[in-house]
Amino acid sequence: MARISQSYATTQDMAERYRIGDDTVRRKAQTGEWPCDRIGRLYRFSPDQQDEIAQIVAGAQQGGYDKDRIAAALRKLSA
Repeated sequence: MARISQSYATTQDMAERYRIGDDTVRRKAQTGEWPCDRIGRLYRFSPDQQDEIAQIVAGAQQGGYDKDRIAAALRKLSA
């Protein structure tokens, strides 16, 4: 799948891309429905996360956190 962007996107960028409100993007990120990186109070979306969100929006993938992805992220951080 082709990358949507080569840099991190802001909540405003994602809101414009999907034609939804900034608050909706923040809520989806906060609840874990959309993967994101949190920097202080700000949410940022990496290119890989943007691809994953595109699949979620298209209905090809279900959103939300799963135990395997969390465990893999923790292993990556501890390495």
